Amino acid sequence: MRTKFLTRLVCSLLFIFTVQSSAWAIDKDVKHKAEIDALQQKFNWWPTDAKPSPVKDEVRNGYWWWPTQPGNEGPLWGNRGYIYVNKIIFDYKSDELPPAKPQELRPSLVIKNIIKNVKVYFDYNKALIREDAAVILNDAVKTLDRNKQADILITGNCDTRGSEVYNEKLGRKRAEAVRAFMIDHEIAEDRIKIISRGKLDAVGHVTDLEGMQKDRNAQFMIAEVEEVMMPYQGTSQETVVAASASSAPQSSEEKIVQEQKETIESQVKVSTKNYIVKPNDSLWKIAEKEMGGGHRWKYLYEFNKDKIKNPKKLKVGTKIVIPIE
Repeated sequence: MRTKFLTRLVCSLLFIFTVQSSAWAIDKDVKHKAEIDALQQKFNWWPTDAKPSPVKDEVRNGYWWWPTQPGNEGPLWGNRGYIYVNKIIFDYKSDELPPAKPQELRPSLVIKNIIKNVKVYFDYNKALIREDAAVILNDAVKTLDRNKQADILITGNCDTRGSEVYNEKLGRKRAEAVRAFMIDHEIAEDRIKIISRGKLDAVGHVTDLEGMQKDRNAQFMIAEVEEVMMPYQGTSQETVVAASASSAPQSSEEKIVQEQKETIESQVKVSTKNYIVKPNDSLWKIAEKEMGGGHRWKYLYEFNKDKIKNPKKLKVGTKIVIPIE
């Protein structure tokens, strides 16, 4: 009898503790959200072209700012102390505008609440939306419909092959393809911004098919984005403003920008097939037949250096690998 009583007592205490813990956790979340909302209200005057410009925080990968001179674009800066912003893309229209003069006001983007990160992949040297990417983009359209305050910033990227000029144009075509998809699905054009990075962010080696596939992309964030005018500092597109942020304090008035970690990617679609060298074969002929153009023979050779001793004279019967991208 005593054992049953003790058992019931322990169970009752555990139940009470669980209920109280849950209530405490909910109350804590509510208070935390209220604190964030209150802090955001303190900085509703930001951003602006007030000076000096934001300073990169290398540790947290965001930006500190403590303006001392009021701006002419947007609300005045107030002067509430240091604030912290998650992401800024400086001079994001640099490829569309004449070269900037020192301290000239240039269109920049401030990224606020990030709702979703999306990345869709492209085939080699193409900017067509694949079927697997269309599924991802349709989902992004639904997210934008649910979040009317959010915009979309699209960045077009390429793999390491080809010139920087060519890849800058190809990257823009890929970003524009995603923009066209969004507009066709009734997303307002003024909610969409694009930039091209060309091959500047490419990391995959020419023999790394999967790595290069991931470099050929249009990636974008669905986020609250605001275009502002900021003084040109000799840098653009997320590069570092020349100043040290090490002394920037994490004050109670720090600007809080929440970022959801959801990241969506389309499929990686690359493969290889074997090919047996035939009489009268050359790398040019093989590339022309199997890869869509004889000019790709150098890439074919790079991919099979360990099997081909002399690229000008192939050995009949040699098994080589054909990359399919």
